[in-house]
Amino acid sequence: MGKGWAYLALAVIGALMLWGTGQFGEVSGGSNLNQREAFWQERLAQELPPGTARGEVDAFAARNGLVLSCQETARKPPASECHADDPKAKGGTATHPMTQEVVFAFQGNLLKNASTSARSLEFGPQ
Repeated sequence: MGKGWAYLALAVIGALMLWGTGQFGEVSGGSNLNQREAFWQERLAQELPPGTARGEVDAFAARNGLVLSCQETARKPPASECHADDPKAKGGTATHPMTQEVVFAFQGNLLKNASTSARSLEFGPQ
């Protein structure tokens, strides 16, 4: 009987430690990063094929609540890459939060490719 109480106490202490560090949500399925990645892959494939004009990508981003942060290169022809964090994505832990990032690469004013991946929020926006 004493062993049973000891195991129960350890389980409760372990659950409290997970909850206290913010990791209980991740363990119990509080993350939606996989679902958001699938959502973005489907939307990007359907609505933004390579060669889409930059204005259409900007409109797509605005419709979906994405705020683009773009960086241009000095190459000829000009190339740029725009990053946006998915406002509905949540994941990671309280000490290591994660989000889903959507990346658009342009060659001139045409979309070269679009991709998505999980990104740590520890280091701020990219």
